Amino acid sequence: MSIPLLRGRNLLPGEANAVVVSESLARRQWPGEDPLGKFWDKDMVVGVAGNARMNAWDPRNAMEMYHSAQIEDMPGMVVVVKTAGAPDGLTTVVKSIAEDLDPKVFPEIHLLKADFQRNMVPVEAAAMGASLLGMAALLLASLGLGGLVTYAVSERKKEIAIRIALGARPGHVLSAILRQFLWPVVLGLLAGFAGTAALSRVLRRILYGVGNLDPLSYVGALGVLVIIVTIAALLPARRALKLDPMRALHYE
Repeated sequence: MSIPLLRGRNLLPGEANAVVVSESLARRQWPGEDPLGKFWDKDMVVGVAGNARMNAWDPRNAMEMYHSAQIEDMPGMVVVVKTAGAPDGLTTVVKSIAEDLDPKVFPEIHLLKADFQRNMVPVEAAAMGASLLGMAALLLASLGLGGLVTYAVSERKKEIAIRIALGARPGHVLSAILRQFLWPVVLGLLAGFAGTAALSRVLRRILYGVGNLDPLSYVGALGVLVIIVTIAALLPARRALKLDPMRALHYE
């Protein structure tokens, strides 16, 4: 199967009480130690092979162990066949070869890619559910944050009118309004990042590719929230800047 032997030796035909383990299994079972000569139950590790993913979608979970086939293993043995080309059209040929070897054998033949896709169904469903929940949470947060900022700026309409009446420039007024939301937004983002990092430890056990730190997602979330706060603050502030200061003060 072209799986490299990284250390030690290969198994001998029919050799008992010997095992070759994958590199990921050796790293997990004996971290920082030499696995050669270690025992897994009653079997001694004689070699370390490269990681091979058959149905596992995460390389960190692809832990394999290899034994020499024994006579008592034959009834329940599964044979993996490597083909030179596309395997889709060879299932009938492999089945006929197996039946010719033993007419009592009725093999079940599966393509590895079909098994892999079948194993991916619950993962994709979990990923879709997490994505929908994340989009809903982002939408609710955006609406709530936008409404809160809009209301807070609208309440400062009188202050904006006074600043304009005293000769303040529009740019200075907008800068003062945005600075009002700087620290609340920064503290909220820090709290959100801390919660996200903690939640990712749970999600990484369910979803493949989720790590403790995902800079792209964090930067994207930061950009979205900053844009929402900026727009929510600028729209009412710009409307207030266009008002006649005397009318605004008289209305207030």
